[in-house]
Amino acid sequence: EIKTERWEELSLEKKIDFSDPVYSFLEVMEGVNWNKYLNRPPHRGREEYDPFKMIQVILFAFMNHIYSLREIEKACKTDIRFMFLMQEETPSHMAFHRFIQNYLKYDIKFIFRDIFESIERLDQSIDHDTVYIDGTKLEANANKFTFIWKKTAIKTRDKTFSRLNEWVKKLDNRIEASQKDEWTIKDIENITDQIFDIVEQEGISFIYGKGKRKSPIQCHYDELMKYKETLQNCLERIELCGPDRNSCSKTDHDATMMHMKEDYYMKTGIFKAGYNAQIAVSSEYIQMASLYQERSDQKTLIPFLEEFRELYGRTPKTSVADAGYGSYDNYFYCLENNIEAYIKYTMYSKEKEKSYKKKAFIKSNWERNENGRVVCPAGHEFSYINETVDKRSRYYRINQIHCCGKCKECPLKSQCTKAKGDRTISINPVLEEFERTAREKLNSEEGIYHRVQRSIQTEGAFGVIKEDYDYDRFHRRSIKNVKMEFLLVCIGFNLMKYHNKKQRRKTQA
Repeated sequence: EIKTERWEELSLEKKIDFSDPVYSFLEVMEGVNWNKYLNRPPHRGREEYDPFKMIQVILFAFMNHIYSLREIEKACKTDIRFMFLMQEETPSHMAFHRFIQNYLKYDIKFIFRDIFESIERLDQSIDHDTVYIDGTKLEANANKFTFIWKKTAIKTRDKTFSRLNEWVKKLDNRIEASQKDEWTIKDIENITDQIFDIVEQEGISFIYGKGKRKSPIQCHYDELMKYKETLQNCLERIELCGPDRNSCSKTDHDATMMHMKEDYYMKTGIFKAGYNAQIAVSSEYIQMASLYQERSDQKTLIPFLEEFRELYGRTPKTSVADAGYGSYDNYFYCLENNIEAYIKYTMYSKEKEKSYKKKAFIKSNWERNENGRVVCPAGHEFSYINETVDKRSRYYRINQIHCCGKCKECPLKSQCTKAKGDRTISINPVLEEFERTAREKLNSEEGIYHRVQRSIQTEGAFGVIKEDYDYDRFHRRSIKNVKMEFLLVCIGFNLMKYHNKKQRRKTQA
C-alpha cells in the first residue's frame, strides 16, 4: 500500500510541467523553519489536516491570485497542482478558515519575514539595505454609505446636553435633577429610577396610542428616553472613532473613511471606508508591508520604520519616498536613526515650475543678504522678533517669527500681504536645512536613480497587485484580519516575483 501511494504521488508530480510556479514555490518553502509556527499540542476530537500541507495550499493559492476560501476548496478538487500539494486530500472552506484563524492570524508577519529571507538566500541580487516606500488606499469590505463622522457625533452630543438642561428646567419639585455641563447615561438612569418610584407610589400607568392623554410625568419620561437614546448613540460613535480618528464605518469599525481616487459607482472621487496600505520594496520584492488607519502617508512613515526594526532587528540604510512623506518629524527620525533619506518635501516639484518662480511675493522665492536674513521684493530686511514652540508632533519645532516693520509705508503692501499691520513670516531653520539637504540628495545622480527606481518598483508593485491580480478591495473585516489578508497577498506577490525572475534568468542564459 505504501508503494502504491508513493507511485501515485510520483505520477501526479510527473504530470506537472517543470516550468510551473509550484516548483519555485516549493524551493522557497524548503528554506523556512515551519516547526515554530505549525507545531501545536495534541487536542481531543477529530484529527486536523496536516498543517504543513494546509499552509502550502493557502500560500500557493495567494501566489496564483486565488483569495476566496471556496475557490481554494474547489482548486483542491480540480487543479492538479493543488492536489499534488495536498496529496489529494480535499479540505472544506471552513477547514481553511479555521487554519487561518488558529495558525496564521498572529504569526503572519513573522511568516512573511521568513519567506522573504528564504527568497533572499535563493536570489543573491536582492539589496535589502535600500527600500522604496509608497502607500495606497484600499477599500474595506463595507458599504460607502455606512460612514460615522466623529465631529457630527460630538455636535449632536453637545446639543443633547443643552436639551437635557432645558428639560431639567421644566421639571416640578417631585424629581431631583440639576443642570450639568456634561451628562452621562448613569445620570439619566438615576432620574429614571426617581420617575419609576413616583409612578409606583401614585399608581400612575403609562398609556400609548391615539386618543389617549398622557400624564405630565409620562411626557417627561418619554422625552428623557429620546435624549438618552440620542446620547447613547453619540457616545458609542465617538468611542468607535477613538481619539486619533475623525471617522469610521458602521460595517467595519476599524476602517476609516478615506478619499479614494475613483468611485466605481459614478466615476468620481468620493469618501469610502478603507485602509492605508504601505509597502517597502527592495530589488522588486516587497520587504515590508503593513496597514494603517491614517489617511495621510506622512504620519505612517515612522510607525512603518518602527515595525521594520521590530521585524528585522535593524532599520534600512537608505529609504526613498515621495513628497507625501516629507515632514519635519520624518526627516528628524531618519537623521536620528542614521537612515539616509531620499524623501521629497512638499514643495519639491512645485518650486521647479516657472509659474511658481515668477511669484515674487512668496517667501520661499525671496533672497537672503550677507547676514543670512530674508529680503522682500521691496528691499526690506526681515529680522527676528520672537519664536513659538510646537509640541504637538513627535519632535519639538521652534518656529522663528520675523518682521521688517516697514510694511505700512511700502507701496507693494497690497500685493504682498492682506494684514492690517506689518507682514510677519515664520522660519524654521532646522526644517530649511532638512529641505536643503534633501534637495541636494534628490538632484544628485544617485538621487535621480533612486527617484526613478521608486516610481518603477513601488508603483509597479501596487499596479500588479491592483490590476494584474485584481485586488483592490479587502474581503475580511477588522484591522487584524485585513492586515493578515494583505500580508498573504504580498507573500503571493513575492513568490510569483521570484518565479518570474528565475524563469527570466533561464531564458537569458
